[in-house]
Amino acid sequence: MAEPKSYGAGDLADIHTPLLYDYWYVAALGSEITRELKERTILNHSLVMYRDEEDKVVILQNRCAHRSFPLDQSTLEDGGIRCRYHGIKYNHDGEITDVPCQDSCPRSGIKKYITKEIGPMVWIWMGEAEAANEADIPELPVHDMGKWTHVVGDYNYLKGNYILMQENLCDLSHLPYLHAETFKFPKEYTAATIKVEQTGDQVTFYRELEDWNLLKPFFHPGLDFGNQQVIYRSGGEYVTPATNKGYGLLYPVDENGAEQAPVGHYVSHYVTPESEGTCHYFWYVARNYALDDKDYSKKQGDMVQQGFNEDLVAINLLQDMLEKDQHDYREITIKADKPGAIMRRIIKRLASHN
Repeated sequence: MAEPKSYGAGDLADIHTPLLYDYWYVAALGSEITRELKERTILNHSLVMYRDEEDKVVILQNRCAHRSFPLDQSTLEDGGIRCRYHGIKYNHDGEITDVPCQDSCPRSGIKKYITKEIGPMVWIWMGEAEAANEADIPELPVHDMGKWTHVVGDYNYLKGNYILMQENLCDLSHLPYLHAETFKFPKEYTAATIKVEQTGDQVTFYRELEDWNLLKPFFHPGLDFGNQQVIYRSGGEYVTPATNKGYGLLYPVDENGAEQAPVGHYVSHYVTPESEGTCHYFWYVARNYALDDKDYSKKQGDMVQQGFNEDLVAINLLQDMLEKDQHDYREITIKADKPGAIMRRIIKRLASHN
């Protein structure tokens, strides 16, 4: 069988790069996990998720230790899950507490995963348990749910490798084209100089426009700065293989030329590989304007989801092309690729040491 073809330079991660385990990933929206058993595959590991009697999230390996019957297709009882095949019961730690045909309970070996629920998201640690550190969960101050208005998107399933989604999130140049009728970014946005900085394994990137009126369709219609100069700064930060933070901020400039506190929004993106060719995607917007306008929150959420749906379609097409087409070729590079190329180089290096 032929080796899979790399479509980029040898030092850039691509769809064939091994997955990374020693990171916090978003497993689900908190609202998805209830007192009903739910299966989700993360990093090629089938998991069963539910809430216990105290409303705490439980995520276990999704198979009975006896004959591998899926636990998500079993019965949730007080105290744990009873396998629907032979009636073996597991507690919330994955330990066997009852075997109907015998008095003794063998050791199960079923893995319980470390989780942390923060705001609307449930995080999971997929690596070795002793390496888990909650301080490594990437967060922003906008996760303070009491000080910002949040619009939380629905769960999204993506038929594409997570590298493709991460590169999309690092690539701001596609906004006026792929999302021409959704976000309505002007073509002047792509022409603006992109500024890129790398700090360790993180990448920060942004553009500036001095005329924010070009971006008015992306903001609340009630925002009005009169004749005051306003600088629009738009960009993001690749944080980890699981996390990317976007933002669009308006900086009013006072009579002395000093920038004032920004008005705008952050968009938190969470990309969790299901397999080498599929992934889960979660997002939410946090804004510090029009805090109580529920109608606008609905409109903003619908617009952002429509745009991300366009991303999902594009990435599905990319994945399909990369898997099926057998032409020999090498990617060309343009200026706007810099943040994504740095991200791919970081992941390739991390995977080589994995």
